[in-house]
Amino acid sequence: MRATWDALAAAETEVYVGDPASAERELHDLFARLGADPRGGTCVEVGCGPGRMTGALAERFDRVFAVDVSPAMVERARVAVQARNVEFRVVSGDRLDGLDDESADALVCYLVLQHLPSRDVVMSYLRDFARVLKPAADGFVQLPLLDAGALPRAWRRSRSVLVPALARLRKDPASAAAFRGFRLTRGELERGLSAAGLRVVATDEGPDAPYRHATDVFLRLRRS
Repeated sequence: MRATWDALAAAETEVYVGDPASAERELHDLFARLGADPRGGTCVEVGCGPGRMTGALAERFDRVFAVDVSPAMVERARVAVQARNVEFRVVSGDRLDGLDDESADALVCYLVLQHLPSRDVVMSYLRDFARVLKPAADGFVQLPLLDAGALPRAWRRSRSVLVPALARLRKDPASAAAFRGFRLTRGELERGLSAAGLRVVATDEGPDAPYRHATDVFLRLRRS
């Protein structure tokens, strides 16, 4: 994961993490669709990338911990975001190491879980979301879920074979599993949230996930 995103940090990151010009609007829309307007306290931004949303979060919260698996992305973010209430940290990639238990008044994870390479890594992130959130704090999470039916499941099985093969053939970081990601089913997500000790406070869906056989889901999560 680190090698993939370090390589992508050297490229035109807008292609891979979204347009910086739309970041504030997307953040507002994320909160609004989940019936929230969080402000103040400490926010953890999971997968800050080059800091596309970090500045907007710094305007809302007293303190922001912006974390990413890629040191190269974090260095770009430090240059892009000069807010004094932001602390950037590099994490291992399968958990939010270095963040204290019950340290977050809010957590934001947007356009991140869709890039994680396996079900196990996604589940590890969910467990750490619960770990770092304070008891009454909210996590705001977006991810694409696999559509129901035999065809999407068959596509996922074939994709799990084809993605590594294409990555080896093309030697392109955008072909790697750490970019292409893994799609959970709704049942897998529900079981993962339950195992992590998280409950859904609010949810919304959008049909515009840019992935085959997937629907974007937006979650407002709180510890059970």
